[in-house]
Amino acid sequence: MFRGLKIMVILKDLGEKEVLNRIKDLIMSSRYLPYPDDAIAIRVNEKFFIINIDGFSFKNARYYWMDYYDVGWKAASASISDVIAKGGKPAITLSSLGVRRNMNVRGLRKIIRGLRDSSKHHSALYLGGDLNETPRDEWIDVVTIAISEIHPIPRKSRKPLREGDLVLTWGYYGLTGAALHAHYNKIDIAPWKKVLEKTKRPKVSLKILDLFENLKEYIRSSEDVSDGLAETLWDLSRVNNIGFRISNIPIEEEAVEYAKTYNLNPLDLALYGGEDYNIVFIVDKNVAGKLRDLKMEYYGLEVLGEVIYAKKVYVETKEERVIVGRGWEYFKNK
Repeated sequence: MFRGLKIMVILKDLGEKEVLNRIKDLIMSSRYLPYPDDAIAIRVNEKFFIINIDGFSFKNARYYWMDYYDVGWKAASASISDVIAKGGKPAITLSSLGVRRNMNVRGLRKIIRGLRDSSKHHSALYLGGDLNETPRDEWIDVVTIAISEIHPIPRKSRKPLREGDLVLTWGYYGLTGAALHAHYNKIDIAPWKKVLEKTKRPKVSLKILDLFENLKEYIRSSEDVSDGLAETLWDLSRVNNIGFRISNIPIEEEAVEYAKTYNLNPLDLALYGGEDYNIVFIVDKNVAGKLRDLKMEYYGLEVLGEVIYAKKVYVETKEERVIVGRGWEYFKNK
């Protein structure tokens, strides 16, 4: 009776990750950065060109305190962080932008200046792109082309990770978790200067590329933190078929103070923020002897924890707090 009946599956029933899983057979995989990485890479002679496209609708990505310049800056930084996490130095950015016909020219120029200035801050040239009209919510996509002389660092390690391999991060956490709380609860953000700076002018330190060069024999896996630290750890865990014991999460002092003010857990702000644009990467455990010197040379470098064979991700506390893999996911989050 029901032979031949086709059930229509809609995207909101799946979520972004499962949607991508259902279309991956249509996409040619990159040899150097295979699916499900955030960028692709091609080799030309002795150099690698690393390419990313990233974007968002303004409704989903704009905090109430952000102006159009901030949106442009953030859009460029979001794409740039993906190529830096792969070991690439940003060279060129391009954009595709959809705006409403009643936007004034001043607003459009602010977006473009934000794109240009963020690109320049991260060593890239903004070379324009495509302008479109949209009848509803504005949107923006940014392409970044980066260059690397080391092999691109994949999300999935090219060889199996071992128990005791180290999980490192570049950057501190908690400010974007505070930003989300402030945004949805309409809290005055003016007193929280670091939260403002983190969300209006997100930056990725190019110095991490020097660190990658120094550790190129030891780095196994890397990913930027765009959907929250918890989700990034679980992404790396799933794709590498391992788990993590987390012993240290570096939290910004202002995030701790914000948590005290509003009776929140600072660890939750650190784990379940988003758009931190920090980098999490895994290195061979044999690098442990170099860490003290490296931390002195590279401010912002911290050890998060280590690889375990058990398929779980947890923070090492008295209660062994399990980290739930929860972060921003298109088609699920509102």
